[in-house]
This record gives sequence, C-alpha cells and structure tokens, in this order.
Amino acid sequence: MSRILVIDDQEHIRSIIRELLIGDNHQVDLAEDGAVGMKLAARNSYDLIITDIVMPEKDGFEVINELKQLAPGIGLIVMTGGGAGLDVANLMKMSQFMGADRVLSKPLDFRILQRAVKDVLEKKS
Repeated sequence: MSRILVIDDQEHIRSIIRELLIGDNHQVDLAEDGAVGMKLAARNSYDLIITDIVMPEKDGFEVINELKQLAPGIGLIVMTGGGAGLDVANLMKMSQFMGADRVLSKPLDFRILQRAVKDVLEKKS
C-alpha cells in the first residue's frame, strides 16, 4: 500500500480521486490548495503526490519547486485544465520541464490516472 497526497482546489475532484485510489488499496490524504499540501508533505512521508496547477494560495508550480527540494525522489503527477487565459498545453510542457513524472489534462480520464499512478509508483520503487 502506498501513501498518496492529492492536492486540488475542487472538492469533487479530490473526493473522486480519493475513492478511486482507496479502491486500489492506497492510503490517501487530501489538501485543498498548495499551501495546505506542502504543510502535509513536510509532516508526512508520501510515495506519490498528485497536484493540480491552477490553485489559490500556492499554485502547482510552487508545489513542484518545493517538493523537488523537500523530497527529490518523490513521485509526482500533475493535472491541469488550464484557467482564464492559460494554455493547457503550455502548462503541461512546463510541468514536465520542472520534473513531473506524468502530466494529465482535465477533465480526467480516471483509467488513465489509475495507470499513471501504477506506473509512477512502480518506477519509483
């Protein structure tokens, strides 16, 4: 069983991902923004973090930067649907450049998310 942190400002997305991952026998913590997520990441040991990019308080790019210093080997999946005036393709490319193991676009295909989680966890173990 892996320990996973999901950071997303949309409650329904967090809840769906949590249920999906629990169904795959993972332990899951949730954070509503990057600031809360980084507090949890500093206090707990995670095998994988799944984060949105466009969020209040602390965005996904800030989360990626801080995680790379806090826990350089951690698995990282980034998801984004873009935002006002933000191009999804550019956000995805930047996330990959910054070190995300996988980048997924929203709306999420949850089968693809499950496969990405499995692949990243296998790669990191």
